[in-house]
Parts: sequence; structure tokens; C-alpha cells
Amino acid sequence: MNWFIIGFFIISISLFLITNYYRLKQTLSNEQIEAFETEEKLTIKQKLLKHHNITIKYLDTMQAKNLIIKIKNGEYINGMNQANLSARGCVSIDDLYNKYLNAFDNITDDEKAKVEKFIYKLLDEIKVKTGGNADGNADGNADGNADSKYYNYVVKWLQTISFAKAKSWLESGMPHTLETTIVMDANWFIKPRKITLLHEMAHVHQRQSSFDFEDLYSALGYVYNPVDIRGMDAIYPLNRNNPDGTSKYWLWHLPNTKDTNNTYWWIGAIFKSVEPISLTDVNLLALQLEHSDDGTFYYLKQNPTALNNLKDFANFFGDNPNNYHPNEMSAKFAEWYMEDVLRESSGNGNSNGNGNSVLNENSYIYNRHEGYRIYKKYFENMINKYY
Repeated sequence: MNWFIIGFFIISISLFLITNYYRLKQTLSNEQIEAFETEEKLTIKQKLLKHHNITIKYLDTMQAKNLIIKIKNGEYINGMNQANLSARGCVSIDDLYNKYLNAFDNITDDEKAKVEKFIYKLLDEIKVKTGGNADGNADGNADGNADSKYYNYVVKWLQTISFAKAKSWLESGMPHTLETTIVMDANWFIKPRKITLLHEMAHVHQRQSSFDFEDLYSALGYVYNPVDIRGMDAIYPLNRNNPDGTSKYWLWHLPNTKDTNNTYWWIGAIFKSVEPISLTDVNLLALQLEHSDDGTFYYLKQNPTALNNLKDFANFFGDNPNNYHPNEMSAKFAEWYMEDVLRESSGNGNSNGNGNSVLNENSYIYNRHEGYRIYKKYFENMINKYY
């Protein structure tokens, strides 16, 4: 009798466990189906918020106009001399200011949808390449993988920036930044470009946290010398004003050089005439400087050197057509770093366990240049520490 009761009890418990197992399995299956169906119903905007905690911000024409009003008395607009005004088709700062108030177009809903789809896909790609999981599914999460420092970096600055759409004539169609707004050309909203986005985000980072770049620029050979260089009276008025690098006081010398003279160069985008017709009407030039023991720099009217002919500079930094200012140089390196990360799965590199790209030094030509290697090491140390 006792064995019968025990057997009956065991069978009952077994049936209970089996029944609940299948009930739980069916419940989980239903929940997964419901989660999948819910995910399918989300818009890209909603997915960006759910999986990456990002809401893309856009400026309409009135908001962009208010941005110009805000920066009216800043260095960018007030620093316009006659050559810069001429290159922008203006005769005075007031003329330029009034023209720039109406320099923007509204971003359409279709364009916003394209931008959001592009950014969502980019973030998923970065997360996968840096050791995380793509969030384009029902079990994604906003936090991402803890090791994905680069992903965290990109998300942080995407949460910071806003977008504005420029008319074709603004800054000769070149993307640029104002405050935390990226001013993109109209074509970008039709076919977004990854490297342009990362380049301009780097400029916002430079403006918002300039101290993050001080030691990097020094390691790259840049020296900030905040006084006019003697003998440059005819050069400064022809220097193109760049909203992403307004200072004309950066000098460059080859770091860690055995050159006992420690030659310094002033580098700039110099208009070809006093009345240029375009912002692209420039030469990228390097001017060799002399300096005294007290640190005073002089330009003794030596013939300028075309920047692409300055061998030390080219060998150190690599091929970079937009390399006349440290802000532009480091923004170009930001493009290259993203390309490193996104190429990681091609067999040329792998993850080092902390979410950063590890590449064979000879994998890509720009990895062979010391300047980029310095940037890469510095940048990875920074994102590991702060992101």
C-alpha cells in the first residue's frame, strides 16, 4: 500500500512538472512572438530610442536662424576679413550676417527617416564590431556591451549634436559645425556619409571639450603660440576662416626630431588673391619660421612651401587633403579610426578584449604613419578612461 502511494505521488509530481514545463515554454514562446511583433511595429525613431537611447535632433529654419543670431558676436563671424567676405560673396560683416540668417532649409520627414535609419544601422554595426550585439531585435537593450567603449563614445556625441541643412552656397557646400550643431549639405540627407558624420562629430567634441585634445596636439607636434608672428602682415589677411578651426596661432614642428634647429612651420589655407570668388580658391601652404631664444617667432619672407611638398609633414601624417589645422587633422583621424573599427571583421584585425580595434600595423596605409598611430593610442586611452 505504501509503495502504491509513493508511486502515485511520484507520477503526480512528474506530470505536474512536465505540464508546467510545457506551459512555461509556451508562455515564453508567446512572449517572444509578442516581443517580435511589438518590435516590428516600432518606427526607426522608436528603435533608436529603445535600443540606443538616442533621439536625433534637427533644427528647422527658424531654429537655425536663432543659432546664427546666437553666434553673431563670436569669433567665426566677427573674424571675417575682406578676403573671407569676398569668398563668401559679401561686402561687409552685416551683409554676411543677414545672408547667413537665411542660409538653411527645413529637413523633410523623409530625410529624417533616412538619417535615422542610417544612424541606427551604423550603431548596430559599431556594436557588433566592438564586441557587443546588434540591437535590431527584440532582446536588445539601451546599455550595450560594457566593453564597447567606441560605441559608447559615438552614442554620447550623437546624444549631444543636432543637424541643420545648409543651402548649397553656405560655406561653398562644405559641412561644418556651429556650437553643437552639424551643418550638413543637402546631399547628405539624401545619402548620409559615415566619414562625414564622424568628422563633424569630432569637431563638436573639439569645441565642447577642447582640453581632451591638448596633450594629443602636443604629441603630434603642434604648438599654440597666441601672438602674431612678425613678418606675417601680408599672410594673415589671406588666411581662410574655418568655423571648425578659427585660430591662426598654431605652429607645427616634427616631434621627437633630431633636427638641432627644430624647424617650426606655420600652416594655413591661403587665398590666391585678395578678392577670391570661392572658399576653395586657396593654396595649402607651409611657411618656415625662425625663432629667437626668448621664443619669438619670425617669418623672413622665404618662399612658401606647398603643404603636400613638405616631406616631414606628409611622412608623419599621411595623405590627408584637409590637413592645414590640428582640428582638421584630428577629425580626419577620427574618420580613419571609424574605418579601422568597421573593417575589423575583414580578417585584417580583431578585438583586443576592451572593445577597441587591433590591426596589423601594415593592414592599411594610414596605420604606417606615426601621426595616426599616436592619435589612435591617445584616443583609445581616452575612451577607455571616460566612456
